Amino acid sequence: MNTITKRSGLGEKFRPDKIENSMRNAGISQETAQIVAARISYHEGMTTSEVRNRVIGGIKNREPQAAKRYESHPRKTHEA
Repeated sequence: MNTITKRSGLGEKFRPDKIENSMRNAGISQETAQIVAARISYHEGMTTSEVRNRVIGGIKNREPQAAKRYESHPRKTHEA
């Protein structure tokens, strides 16, 4: 079912469009966001931390300075 595991432990459907949106919100170019999001390899049960690390790696390959912006961009926190 293409589920990722969030920090809260809950599962959520893997959605490359959310990855792309988070990069755009961090100031990453649309072109880079689209390419990196499309290239994220997925496996069942993957964690959001794994996704984030893969995204950072993909951005670093295309726009090293932009990767620093993404790394410092605030993450959404889980609210109980």
